[in-house]
Amino acid sequence: MLTSVVRLFGCFAIIVLICGALSHANAAVFRDRAAFNAASQNLRTIDFESVQPVDPVFDVDGVFFRNANRSPYIVTDKGNKMLVGETVGEFTRLTIFLPPGTTAVGCDQFSTPMILSISTGESVTMNQGDTSTFVGFVSDQPIQSLIISFDFPEPTASAVVDNLSYGQARVGNEPSVPQLLLTTDTGRGVALDSVTTVSESFHVLSSHNFSIDGHTRITFYLVGVLLDPADVALVTVQAEDTQQHFFDLPVEGTARVKNLSWMSQVTVRVPDALAGVGDLNVTVTVRGKVSNKAPLRIE
Repeated sequence: MLTSVVRLFGCFAIIVLICGALSHANAAVFRDRAAFNAASQNLRTIDFESVQPVDPVFDVDGVFFRNANRSPYIVTDKGNKMLVGETVGEFTRLTIFLPPGTTAVGCDQFSTPMILSISTGESVTMNQGDTSTFVGFVSDQPIQSLIISFDFPEPTASAVVDNLSYGQARVGNEPSVPQLLLTTDTGRGVALDSVTTVSESFHVLSSHNFSIDGHTRITFYLVGVLLDPADVALVTVQAEDTQQHFFDLPVEGTARVKNLSWMSQVTVRVPDALAGVGDLNVTVTVRGKVSNKAPLRIE
């Protein structure tokens, strides 16, 4: 499904969360993986074992890796596969672009000394005396990227990374809040006809579907929660029109997005009551937590 989203909007990079103006984050730094895991939820881990050892490595599971010059690549050391961001001249800089909605990220980093920093401004300098090769960050604001860099001493070591984990911060025992994806160019909801993969505007009825009732099905994309088909009963979707009238959209399917395990999708049926209603704001509620609003149009 996301292939259609990428094709529709031209580039995955413009599919983001619109969260308003960001203040400076208050990110906690962890040097122990167990403590980091306890402060996080919905963690996904790339250990590079299942990634083909070819050059270049551009992305894995929708996480993009960019080196200062030559593309990063995978090496095998004592039976363990790891990602290498090679030094260019005397400068090392490996940038890892994280999925939308990431508020927790950590990795095992085997080259020291190195500086690990996140897009919200926090950083950790590793040195030869460190007893831990793990660094993790948990933030109250989205983390867009993790950067591993150094330019001293000479010769500067390459960045070597393993077991990259990313997900959301844990707030007590509360489930995480779902976040509907929006586009940067229009701020509209990332939503597709589940059959034609065409974007808005939508109609209640469509001749281009396989349903007996002829009703359009719309698929929304969200992050911050991990949904499987069995989670349908835990999800509700509601739309609000410009007159503050509310409409329930029956949920017919939930799942992970293929090849993007950190993203979930929710498919709903468009009810008769929405015929010609025009502009709407859609929210998704998962386990009692309500998402942001995604603008949509039904004609």
